[in-house]
Amino acid sequence: MRLLNILALVIPIILQVCILVLLLKRRLQRRFVWFFVYVLYALLELILRLAVSGNYGMYFKVYWSTEIVDATLTVLALKESFLSIFWPETRLRWFRWVFWSGIGLAVVYGCWEAWALPPQQVSRLGAAVLDLEFGLNATISIFGLLYAGFIRFFNVLEHQRESAIIIGFTAIASIANFGWITRSVFGTRFRLLSRLIPAVAYIVGELIWTRDLLRPEWKLPDPGLTLEEMNSVMARYVVLLQKYLGRQA
Repeated sequence: MRLLNILALVIPIILQVCILVLLLKRRLQRRFVWFFVYVLYALLELILRLAVSGNYGMYFKVYWSTEIVDATLTVLALKESFLSIFWPETRLRWFRWVFWSGIGLAVVYGCWEAWALPPQQVSRLGAAVLDLEFGLNATISIFGLLYAGFIRFFNVLEHQRESAIIIGFTAIASIANFGWITRSVFGTRFRLLSRLIPAVAYIVGELIWTRDLLRPEWKLPDPGLTLEEMNSVMARYVVLLQKYLGRQA
């Protein structure tokens, strides 16, 4: 178990270093400032957790004290990528209504789940912390679904980097909540499983980010014509169309 706990921290550290290097290599640190800050903070956070992993009491304190900043940076990184794509659409009333209704439903579901299936064999404080984590993860999961739906609805073509960031966080949140459900239903009976699921979730998210950053960003092909040249071509087509319609008449 000790070895598994160490691997659950070492593997994410290695992947986080790769993500940080790739962000700098692709020169994306200014385009995605909050995601870059999140990756940097998460790397330091993981190293600190690894340093105290031998002391369960200290690890518990470090984990939850660093998790507050982690959650804040996660929200900021998600907001950054979302607005990078949908900033103009946020002016639409129906868009805002659909978005906040979805987020509201996620919050209500998180509260209901915490009430219906409270974590077993933990203190009140521990249960409250776990419930907050579940609620945040449920909200992020719904956020990811809303983002995917909007991408489809508006037929957005250039969204590779932003989508990878949001999908990565969504995967982490969705898979990690299975650990919460395991703890709520079975208590400490499957303690190892409930601890490993969040680690696996984080590794999956990191693999999504790493895979995307290893690939060049897809963009719409450049037409290679200036606006004046495009107008000239369009004018010629209009003349040909008029001649054709004249002959048909």
